[in-house]
Amino acid sequence: MTLPVLPHGAAGVSRRDAIKQLALACGLTLSATSLSALAATFGQPTDLSRSKKTLLTADELALLRELGEIIIPTTDTPGAIAAGVHDFINHYLVYCTSTAEQQSLLTGLKRIEDSAKARFGKPFLSASKEQQIKLLTNMEKASNGFTADDRKFFKQLKALVTFGYYTSEIGATQELAYLPIPGGYKGDFKFKQVGKAWALPY
Repeated sequence: MTLPVLPHGAAGVSRRDAIKQLALACGLTLSATSLSALAATFGQPTDLSRSKKTLLTADELALLRELGEIIIPTTDTPGAIAAGVHDFINHYLVYCTSTAEQQSLLTGLKRIEDSAKARFGKPFLSASKEQQIKLLTNMEKASNGFTADDRKFFKQLKALVTFGYYTSEIGATQELAYLPIPGGYKGDFKFKQVGKAWALPY
């Protein structure tokens, strides 16, 4: 997943504040420590080997990959898989979260997998799309055996997927409207069209 480089101090907003505002808009709950760590990752990496570290097993990553696509599916624009959201979350878990936060997500993924096996007699990825959506809908509503803690986990997962998607190149430039220089630059105006000169900010 390609992460955008967020400028520090642009328009009086620090990188940390900008990420916090975006995270809150996505509904993502971040601790102060996680927020600072996440802000630090939005730039060019100095250690190119860091992306090779992983918290999730291959099976957990495959499950997360499918969950992301269910939350943000491919339509007329690419979905979560194309944006590499599962890899972003794996990276986020390794570098930006506490042990308790890591364990919370791992426990939530296991809860989904165990629930699928108990209800359908098969792993989540082997269940039909209808079964998968039904299970996640019940989790979101804290119904049919799921608890308020399960609902809280799924809400956080959706927020994390959304945050990862809309900070990806695909999410920022294909799903959202994107103009590198809003309005463009027009420097050849006759004074009578403007009416008065612009005041300088100093």
